[in-house]
Amino acid sequence: MDAAQAPSGPWVYLIPLIAVAMIALRNVRERKLKVERLWVSPVLFLALTALTLAHQPPPGPAMLAVDAAVLGLGALAGWWRGRLTRIAVDPATHALTSKTSPLGMLLILAIFAVRYALRSFGAQTAGALHVSALQITDALMLLAVGIVCTQRLEIALRATRLLSEARAANSQ
Repeated sequence: MDAAQAPSGPWVYLIPLIAVAMIALRNVRERKLKVERLWVSPVLFLALTALTLAHQPPPGPAMLAVDAAVLGLGALAGWWRGRLTRIAVDPATHALTSKTSPLGMLLILAIFAVRYALRSFGAQTAGALHVSALQITDALMLLAVGIVCTQRLEIALRATRLLSEARAANSQ
């Protein structure tokens, strides 16, 4: 992108800041957790990612390795963020609630900042790295897929286990 086409102005910085603020506000309070709905966003992310990647030429072996590594890093970050999510079971009603820990919130903010910086860096140096901006975008999309899918899986597994334990304790 040359300077004439590069996005500029306050919106370039304001939109990510608004997104971060919305994420932070959403995660500071305890929310009801519906285990039966945790599959929805991973399926949507996977479907949109598959649809996007299907309409592009296949990546070369080096970019495929980068994509796999980025997906793995996303899965690791998602697992860690899922582990940092506090899940509680009401002993009387067996209602589940979840709340992101402050460390989990810092993790997602750090990932967001790194992703934003990498996107800017990648757009400026894509030619020097012998990759296209589209390949960089694909890798960042796979990072998000890894985070969302693994986090939801971790939360679903822990919530199901905690719910089973609460029900077993009540039946004794």
